[in-house]
Amino acid sequence: MENPDTKTSKEIVQEGLFSLADYSVNDLIPHSPPMVLIERIVDFGNESLVAEITIVEDCKFYDSDLEGVPAWVGIEYMSQAIAAFAGIHAKKESRAIKLGFLLGTRKYQMVKKVFKINKTYGIIVKQLYKDDSGLASFECKIVEQSKQYLTIPEDNICVQTKLNVFETNELQDIAE
Repeated sequence: MENPDTKTSKEIVQEGLFSLADYSVNDLIPHSPPMVLIERIVDFGNESLVAEITIVEDCKFYDSDLEGVPAWVGIEYMSQAIAAFAGIHAKKESRAIKLGFLLGTRKYQMVKKVFKINKTYGIIVKQLYKDDSGLASFECKIVEQSKQYLTIPEDNICVQTKLNVFETNELQDIAE
């Protein structure tokens, strides 16, 4: 019997459960331009998502002296990919998209210090844990563009970390 947690976007779409074509990234994350930083969703499953961004001069945080975007911005790219993951699952379940908060990171490793201009990068997020309160943990990587994001050679990894996040419907929950 097939494990429903490991279905790919292709399998989910074939079942008629969800069509990514019906939504832009702006529809899936609770941000407004110009702070929507990721460009597109490449793939998703019940436990993971792959997004992409191409670095160009008009990217938010582009630094002409570096000829790219500093790698520390990657934490926001990963956070937005997690938000898109949560947004897709909310849409699939006909729920409202919840507010999400980055609680912290562990071992933010910047193998490369800059996301270089005219290069495309994949943002890979994999949910490791989620509980009923809204707390979750994700393994995250940003890699140089690849045809197969799930089998990335180690030398293609630019940034990697684990992010802890929290989602809620109520800002009041946070104050309590």
